[in-house]
Amino acid sequence: MLFLKALGLLPFIAMALAGSSKFADTCQDIDGDGTSLRAQCQERENGQLKSSTLDLNRCIKNNKGKLKCGKNGNYSGSCINCTLRGTAEFSCQCRNSEDDHKYVATTLDLNKCISNDHGELRC
Repeated sequence: MLFLKALGLLPFIAMALAGSSKFADTCQDIDGDGTSLRAQCQERENGQLKSSTLDLNRCIKNNKGKLKCGKNGNYSGSCINCTLRGTAEFSCQCRNSEDDHKYVATTLDLNKCISNDHGELRC
């Protein structure tokens, strides 16, 4: 019977060891300005907080007026008025094509693009 109870805990143990894929679950004091995201993130080994900064241009792209996850996407070349709302909602006004100067509102949940890797913000 004890063995069966232990088996039932396996999924929870695996989730704890893997960590959360949402950086906002394991980071605090999250803020940003310009293209930088800053936070105090928990290290996996000891749970202590570590200061981390990430250039969002490395993680986000503008795809026809919509913010998307994208390695070295350099969204800031075609987006303006970007703000961080709450802990992970990132909003901008982005051009909807390369030759169009019309800007449209777009929002992206940064948890989809960014993770906490042993106390470091990563794409």
